[in-house]
Amino acid sequence: MHFLKRILAMLVFVAVSSQGADLERIKYNHPGLAVDLGVGLWAWPMPEFKAGECVHALRRNIQVCWEECKPAPPRPKIVPTFSKGIGPGWVQLTGKDFLNVNCWTDTWRWEGGHVWCTGNPTGVIRYREPLTNFEFSCEWMHKKKGGNSGVFVWAKPRSILNLAQGRGRLPQGIEVQVLDLGYREIYEARFKKPGNWFTSHGDVFPVGPIKMKPFPPVAPNGRRSFPSKKTTLGINQWNHYYVRAIDGEVRLWVNGVEVSGGNAISPAFGFLCLESEGAPIEFKNIRLRKLPPHKTKLPADIKKIPVPIIENPANRPAVTLKGHALLGTWHYKGTYTREFLADGRCILRNGKEVVWTKKTVKKTPTSVTIEGGYHHALEGDTLKIENRYKAKRPK
Repeated sequence: MHFLKRILAMLVFVAVSSQGADLERIKYNHPGLAVDLGVGLWAWPMPEFKAGECVHALRRNIQVCWEECKPAPPRPKIVPTFSKGIGPGWVQLTGKDFLNVNCWTDTWRWEGGHVWCTGNPTGVIRYREPLTNFEFSCEWMHKKKGGNSGVFVWAKPRSILNLAQGRGRLPQGIEVQVLDLGYREIYEARFKKPGNWFTSHGDVFPVGPIKMKPFPPVAPNGRRSFPSKKTTLGINQWNHYYVRAIDGEVRLWVNGVEVSGGNAISPAFGFLCLESEGAPIEFKNIRLRKLPPHKTKLPADIKKIPVPIIENPANRPAVTLKGHALLGTWHYKGTYTREFLADGRCILRNGKEVVWTKKTVKKTPTSVTIEGGYHHALEGDTLKIENRYKAKRPK
């Protein structure tokens, strides 16, 4: 056996000795005969050699030397602490790291790690792969009073697939809300009821059939974690979010102060998303640190999630409604009307006031979908609007 070792050493040494001067020596640790190459690769077992004996091998310009040496010290463990995304393991995210789910091509505009969002339509973009444990840091700034947005943690892959296929607007997961200070004033003026079920200082809550035990204080419905402190700044001012998502627990720091979160979250893996929801907003210094496990697979029943390219409807012609069953004016909720024109426009009025005009983007013989995903379906002589209102033609 000793003879075979020396023959092997001589053969390999002769094969590479002419190039040995250009090679890097890497110590081989044994017993166990496992070589840590420092990039997640390990050498397979080879026979042991006495101290001082060397085998030189050429593979991709690496020279491996089997020697007696002390085991390499363990790599330092990352201990999550509050951060603005600076330190080992943190990486800056840019537009190349995010994929569209259900927004338009002009909803998000990137310049390096800074992104401008128009707020239209309501939808999300996602990080390119699912995550389990991670830390996230970003700065955000609302540009309109009462603006609404959010960061989704562990958005369910199935819900992301549904959105990418045109079903729905927002994913199921944990939402870390990004809400301007003026939202409550606008909400109460519009709906004539108190806005006591939300705040503008960093609510954390589940969306859809997601389980979460919210940290106190808790919203009246028992699902939202309300912030323990009020630290959010208003429009045209930068705010900082640090989000920690580890082992089924989400914690949020707003401008350096921990304020809200929840645990016992299930499922506790999925996509990280940025949200567009009706108002312009900017994000910058978007940074991520992945924690073990560093690779999270899609569920077995989802092979791939498409990345749709959706043009802004304003940039394409309306679908014609010439001869369609919905043509004309429909009345609902007392003073409201929706009028469908042959050129594909739908006009919403409150009395004589025009609220908006939108284009038809899709139709069937008995239904029409307009910009923003507003669906209208004819059932008998009744028009069901967005599955919420029932409208009739004037008699």
